[in-house]
Parts: sequence; C-alpha cells; structure tokens
Amino acid sequence: MKFKYLLPLLGWLIPTVIISLILFKYDAPLTSTQYMGFTALLVSACITYCTGISLVLKDKK
Repeated sequence: MKFKYLLPLLGWLIPTVIISLILFKYDAPLTSTQYMGFTALLVSACITYCTGISLVLKDKK
C-alpha cells in the first residue's frame, strides 16, 4: 500500500487525536472505560479504512 493512500486517514486521525486529547485534559477527563472505547474507535476506523483500500486495490487488478 502506497503512503499516499494513507494520507486521508492521517488527515482525519491526527486532528482527531490532538483535539480529543486537549478536550479530555482540560474539559472532561475520561474514565478507563471511555478511554478504551475511544481507543477502540480509532483502531477500528484505521482497520476499516485499510481494509477498504486493500479491497479497492484488489478489485482494480
């Protein structure tokens, strides 16, 4: 997989993490369960995106 295919994911992931960490630190700290849920959200979004790109590339060949 080419790096340029990951740029939209990084364009979503980096601001999401930065903004969320700032909000969680200063506004409403997370409990451990909420932290695990947030982490699961980020990981599942990455897996879904990479799977989708792989399937499109496979169909393209």
